[in-house]
Amino acid sequence: MTDSTPTDVLIVGAGPVGLTLACDLARRGVDARVVERAGAHPVGTRARGVRARTQEVLEDLGVLGDVTRHAETPLPTRFYDTEGRLVREATLYEAPPVPGAPYPGSLIVGQQFTEAALRARLASLGRHVELGAELTDVAQDHEGVTASIRAGGEPRAVRARYLVGCDGAGSTVRKLAGISFLGETWDRQRMLFGNLDVDGLDPAVAHMWATGTGGMVTLYPMPRSRTWFFTAPLPPKDGRDDAPVTLETVTAAFDRHVGLPGVSFRDAVYLSVYQVNIRVVDRFRRGRVFLAGDAAHVHTPAGGQGMNTGIQDAYNLGWKLAEALRGAPASLLDTYEEERKPVAERVLASTTARGKSWAGSDTARVSGRIVDAFRGRDPFADTSQLALTYRGGSLAVDSASQIGIRAGDRAPDARCTSPANGERVRLFDLFRGTHVTLLVFGRTPFPRLPAATRSAVRAHRVLAAGSPPDPSEPALVDSAGEAHDLYGIADSGLVLVRPDGHVGMTAEGPDAAAVAAYLRRITAADPSHPAPSRAERCATPVRARTNPREGSDHFRL
Repeated sequence: MTDSTPTDVLIVGAGPVGLTLACDLARRGVDARVVERAGAHPVGTRARGVRARTQEVLEDLGVLGDVTRHAETPLPTRFYDTEGRLVREATLYEAPPVPGAPYPGSLIVGQQFTEAALRARLASLGRHVELGAELTDVAQDHEGVTASIRAGGEPRAVRARYLVGCDGAGSTVRKLAGISFLGETWDRQRMLFGNLDVDGLDPAVAHMWATGTGGMVTLYPMPRSRTWFFTAPLPPKDGRDDAPVTLETVTAAFDRHVGLPGVSFRDAVYLSVYQVNIRVVDRFRRGRVFLAGDAAHVHTPAGGQGMNTGIQDAYNLGWKLAEALRGAPASLLDTYEEERKPVAERVLASTTARGKSWAGSDTARVSGRIVDAFRGRDPFADTSQLALTYRGGSLAVDSASQIGIRAGDRAPDARCTSPANGERVRLFDLFRGTHVTLLVFGRTPFPRLPAATRSAVRAHRVLAAGSPPDPSEPALVDSAGEAHDLYGIADSGLVLVRPDGHVGMTAEGPDAAAVAAYLRRITAADPSHPAPSRAERCATPVRARTNPREGSDHFRL
């Protein structure tokens, strides 16, 4: 049976990565379907650390508030040595302020709540996850992809322009597309994860025991989930160990590594074994089939980078798919792998090094490194992902040697004010939505763009304190000089910000030809292209600034 209605994008997998992509596409007016093999949405903490950059993405998608409501209050963590002696107590997941970052720390949120918030947002955009729908085959041609799906015991064929595999480390999409998963399996490192109730431990603090090379034993209270999060190393699989994971497995692991009398476990909600793999695909795309998240890269859990990196994959791919579907150059889709594969390779390298540095039984040393990582002092990489950059890529165009920020960098937030009423307006208020943003600093004239590219960009003037605004155009006043400092602009210049919040190009003057050329590379800048859909118009309202959290004035070029 063939579904009668084709779709623009078929997303396989309804975890955080697939749901992020679905929400981003839906708000851009793209017809996308999400299929999930499981018959029910999963429960359990699983990935629980929502890092700083991911919070910014969730804010742009309109779900950060819902996610934050389920965040746990960070608890002090007690680190014990192999003899059970307390070595250190520190509060993780808190970080010092970072200029230009509204959410420098991490949120502790059970993955089930992150997914629920994304599903609710997707429903508000008129889309829903199709459960119990298993992908069995993929065929593609020059016009699209035909996916064979089994749902409700019935086979069906779904036709789509593009297919994206967000279906995890065992990705069916990856295998059917014939994409290699290069790397290694750490046969001697397996981890037990779970959510359960614990008796005999203080629920006001988290507890961690250094165990040696296998990793840490962790028991972290999650009051909002009414459970504890548990991790422990397991012995290597011997080929006969196919028994299901049970509470007895948890008790045996805890007794093996800790052996603390009086501690018992009950009411397991979720139990899973994680076999550590260090792998990345040889390509993120084959024809019209793309991969994102764990389907494309897996690594050690040290530093909590997996879900966050996958969400960044989806955020990078979503706007590019939308623009390609509207008629942007096909080369735009090539930049997904160009930008995200190096990021994945760096994450694999840093998490591998971090995982090794966190191993061992020297609790003072191990705990110090863990605390440093969560407080912004990790020696291997920035676990917040705020420093993520696409510098040097084909979409990074620097034409301004006097501007400090470089093309490819994440565009920082800054607080400005409206000269009309003195209300605070964040730069992130300007970026929020599906458009390209052009920041015109100082008295640099707005570039006069051809009609074909005008609708693709929203421009805003950013004035230094004391500079009188021109009443004929909207402007923001950088009262404290924060925007000029963070963007490295002494006086004037142009900064073009891509839809995913990264700087696309910089220029020192109103080079309309250069700006227009760049817009033609990343958008469907074609006057014959149809107007944005109703869903897209609703996602980025254009109206006078009455509430800076809802939108702000901008200048149509």
